Amino acid sequence: MIRSRNRLSVRFQFCLAFIMLVLSVPDSAAWGPQGHRVIGFIADSHLSPEVKKIIAEKFNINSLADVATWADRTRKKRKEEGPWHYTNIAEGQWTYNIARDCPDKACVTEKIQEFSDILVDPSISLSERKDALKFLVHFIGDVHQPLHLGNKKDRGGGTLRFRYRGKEVSLHFLWDGGLIEWGGERLVNYAVRLSGKVSGVEVLNWSQSTVSDWANESRSLALKEAYNVGKEGLSKTYIKRGREIINLRLTRAGVRLAHRLNTLLTVAQ
Repeated sequence: MIRSRNRLSVRFQFCLAFIMLVLSVPDSAAWGPQGHRVIGFIADSHLSPEVKKIIAEKFNINSLADVATWADRTRKKRKEEGPWHYTNIAEGQWTYNIARDCPDKACVTEKIQEFSDILVDPSISLSERKDALKFLVHFIGDVHQPLHLGNKKDRGGGTLRFRYRGKEVSLHFLWDGGLIEWGGERLVNYAVRLSGKVSGVEVLNWSQSTVSDWANESRSLALKEAYNVGKEGLSKTYIKRGREIINLRLTRAGVRLAHRLNTLLTVAQ
């Protein structure tokens, strides 16, 4: 019995060390797993009862947070999916233009529409429609990250390095959620806190916007805020402002994800 407990203890320590290693990797995927799950939890709370039932019964998904990082896992196996997670905007331009910025439609802004169409097409298999739903959960999060509408030359801030808490990390990582102090709080509680600050008027206004609007919001924030790092590096003002913006973008993404699914899946039935 003692030997069995020792084996269990060693195994637990190994798993804990592995988890800590993964969480400390300085350049993670879009929003990081925490941010994407928060968006999923926020969206859960804004789904209509009817649509929540459809998602659970037809697609076997009880929480959108459970599938929020699926698209990041698949792109590790299918490299062609990499560009689907962002849209590079031409240098010096403030708004998204499909002919200029995504002519092949292999970018996040256009993939949202593509997978929206697949989700509601009854001629397509249920398995493919479920994948489309999972892509939507992720990509609507991605398009709200300001540096996913960044500049091609620096890979959306991926090649710009700064010292943060004793480590050198990319600007992209910081805006994926690296600036946020999660503080060990359960992500569902964090999501409830963010969602609780949203008024009914804000939900209505945010829901009336288009994918291009979301992209243009992110592009504007990228140029005005994310890239606006002073020569001295990351100031306290920059970090505080960054956290406020990230929280707002997570919240808007969750509200808009729920609205799109409420609209698509209600009409599709």
